[in-house]
Amino acid sequence: MAILSVCALSVACTKDYYIEGDDGVQMSHIDYTIRSNDWTVVELEGGASYVGVRLNVPQITKNVFNYGTVTVSRLLKDEDGTSVWTPLPVVSAEYVDYGTDDQQLYSTILDFEWGLGFVTVYYTATDFMLDEGGEPDMDLRVTIWQYD
Repeated sequence: MAILSVCALSVACTKDYYIEGDDGVQMSHIDYTIRSNDWTVVELEGGASYVGVRLNVPQITKNVFNYGTVTVSRLLKDEDGTSVWTPLPVVSAEYVDYGTDDQQLYSTILDFEWGLGFVTVYYTATDFMLDEGGEPDMDLRVTIWQYD
């Protein structure tokens, strides 16, 4: 197994693991740490918005684009210390507590798209009115599958 190191501009990433199976399937993954200041707010017409972060993934080559696939998972940690990787898309229930009896309930959606050399991860609240800078830190794993 070869271990390579890859990093995007402002997003922290760790090791890239590479495995080649006997059946011609090749798999590699890269772990990224996204910080709240890595997200970019995109305003839509009518005041709606979403936030996203674009990851530089040079391992997504033309061969992967044409004959492979890419998945993204988020690392979730429970209070008891248990960790699990959850594949995107992820829908979560959230609420804002204003310190009074007034609470705003909404859900968030974490999704992605990928293309040649990149993955874009989107974080959207169902109220579409996120405050800039309120996006969470998170650990993501990009897994690249290609076939010979």
